[in-house]
Amino acid sequence: MTPPTVPLILSQEPVRGQLGPVKATSPSRAVVYATAAGELAWFDGRPLSWSQQFFSKYRTRYEVDVSDHRRTVVLRSTPLPSRDQVHRFEATVDVGFRVTDPTEVVRRNIQDALVVVYGFLADYLRPLARGFAIDQADAAEAHLNGKLAHEQVLPEGITLYRCSVKLDPDAAAAAFIAARTKAVRDRALGTAAHERAVAETRSREMIKDLEQQAELNRQRERERALAGTGVDIDGLIKRHLVMHPEDTGPAIEMLSKWAEAVAGRQEVFDQRSVDVFQFMVAKDLIQPADVELIRRQALARVHSPALAPGAASALPVVWGGGAALPSGQPAPDPLTAPAQVQPTVLAGRPVTVANPPTPVDRPAAGSPVLPCYLVLDESAAMAGCLPALGNALRTLQTALVMNQGAQYGLRLSVLGMAEETRVGLAMCQVEWTTGMPAPEARGGASYASAFEKLLEVVPADVRRLKAEHPTVLRPVAFLLLAGTVDDGARWRQALRRLIDPAVNGFVPTLVAVGVGRAAEPDIAEIARQPQFGLVAEDRADLPGAVERFAELLQRTVVRLGDDLAAGRPGLELAKLPGLRPAVRPS
Repeated sequence: MTPPTVPLILSQEPVRGQLGPVKATSPSRAVVYATAAGELAWFDGRPLSWSQQFFSKYRTRYEVDVSDHRRTVVLRSTPLPSRDQVHRFEATVDVGFRVTDPTEVVRRNIQDALVVVYGFLADYLRPLARGFAIDQADAAEAHLNGKLAHEQVLPEGITLYRCSVKLDPDAAAAAFIAARTKAVRDRALGTAAHERAVAETRSREMIKDLEQQAELNRQRERERALAGTGVDIDGLIKRHLVMHPEDTGPAIEMLSKWAEAVAGRQEVFDQRSVDVFQFMVAKDLIQPADVELIRRQALARVHSPALAPGAASALPVVWGGGAALPSGQPAPDPLTAPAQVQPTVLAGRPVTVANPPTPVDRPAAGSPVLPCYLVLDESAAMAGCLPALGNALRTLQTALVMNQGAQYGLRLSVLGMAEETRVGLAMCQVEWTTGMPAPEARGGASYASAFEKLLEVVPADVRRLKAEHPTVLRPVAFLLLAGTVDDGARWRQALRRLIDPAVNGFVPTLVAVGVGRAAEPDIAEIARQPQFGLVAEDRADLPGAVERFAELLQRTVVRLGDDLAAGRPGLELAKLPGLRPAVRPS
């Protein structure tokens, strides 16, 4: 198939050979005249009159196409190379052109405009395309179109008034890009799946540890409750009721049957005793002096009340009975002492069944609450450890919810510190539905912003809590600091205002833990009390230090909640290897 062409010289004929009127021309054509010596003249496209042609020096008349032309071409024979010189761009060019200098077209004898236009585009676009990688087709396309946004005047007398390029990777490049993109996506998915599996495994193990610790606590409570019980039938039934309080009815029935069996055995024994007595009387084996002693023993046995069949099953059992204590005996601790049943009488002796001891879970109404703040470094220094820190927050949530003493006694708020400190979790009671924040890196570290934010939220939170609870304890703020401080001495001024009772009527207790590049003297100065300022022994192991801080936080906060529920609030940090007290410079 013959390739398409765009001829520009439409006709060529002698000037003087024409007879009659001058040949007219259309507006889309321009007339160019040539002398015998090859000199060209163009009179703005208009033809000469008959007389001018007859007496002029021009010998040849040319008609040149000056109309607009639009073509769309795919540069297959001269594809545009990418930066690696291996892959190619498929270029589709939409070009518009016209002749603006007909004399150059005649002088150069341009028969096909497409050869000139396509040759120019190939030579012009190839070096521009080499500046881009094969997967940067969109950027390369924008760059080429920017270069072609203005008219391009070619020396052949042709002007490109419009040119638009569309680039796509060729088939080989497209396959390469798709394979590389899939590999990157698969690697990202694999990394995400691995991190999720690790987080889920750690969470499961932590939950197992919590469940095991809770079971051990319950077992210790049972052991304390059973410390005074023996291994006789009464003691065994009591132990069974401690483990299975729902079996009260069967246990009482079991005790009744046992008493009936004891009474039956006693009747058999008594009958045998009477038979022996009668035998001894008949054989004159009993002397008169022995009769009085035997009589007193028999009367004592008769005076003991017998156990009626079924009496045990009819006796009421009241859990948590309030029987009066003997005079002088101290009242039991309502948070730790097991509740007792109403004492009853079986076979002439008191029988008491203990209610299984209940661990201290939910504090009583009116118990004090403790506001607790977590101020976590979200600066760039913590960028690699923030996902683990988010997992630690969710683990702390699980620990608080599973330990109701800590859950109901503590109120928690989480602040994220960077160049600006923001509230990730407003002060609240932690529930399963509480949305724990996900820390994210946000630039440099500003200690001043953290202290200023605490000075803003602590008084407001405490006032709100005091309106809801009769007793609100001094707030506690745990600060995890990893980056070097960016605000000079400003943070010390903010710290002094936070701990000044004249400025802040609710001064919090500050616990500072320094990891990474946090300065040890700054940690000691923030904590104020030596036991509340800790630094990581291995500063280079930032993930390990963050993990130890998470364990310290969980243990300390849960223990703080337990002590609060037990009525002995006090802050004591858990002792963990890898964290040591911060030392002030001498």
